[in-house]
Amino acid sequence: MKILGIDPGLNRVGYGLVEKAGGRETVLRAGVISPPARSEYASKLGFILSGFDELLEEFSPEMVAVEEIYLGKNFQVAIKIGQVTGIIAAACLKKGIPFTLLAAREVKQDITGNGAATKEQVRFMIENMTGYRNFGQMDESDAVAVALSYLIQKKENDILRAR
Repeated sequence: MKILGIDPGLNRVGYGLVEKAGGRETVLRAGVISPPARSEYASKLGFILSGFDELLEEFSPEMVAVEEIYLGKNFQVAIKIGQVTGIIAAACLKKGIPFTLLAAREVKQDITGNGAATKEQVRFMIENMTGYRNFGQMDESDAVAVALSYLIQKKENDILRAR
């Protein structure tokens, strides 16, 4: 099963493709979609949509797992990241690829055992869980964490359904 994890943002959208086969999770690829920094808002959204469509075509994931927005103090930023998440959801719907949203705290809890873990702690655990150490930016390891969290939750749900 191939899962595409997404860490959405307006200036950087992290992605991580994880494959689960034979009881093992392997990071196949991680990267960032980065619109030109000085682009207008609509241009950034268009760039992200185009880049995300290319990922869906190239990777053909069976599921897309997206980190939910952390509201924080800046509502304007949260709204814009929500719009990026909407673009990602629409692209998935258009291609018939299921997607799910996962809370950041939930992802950190699944990966490190601590819902308040730092990005560095998450990256450390991802590297140790998968052996993958080619991350350039934190957005990449965050996206892989989202994909792995989905797989952890799926396994737990499968176990519960089997009872």
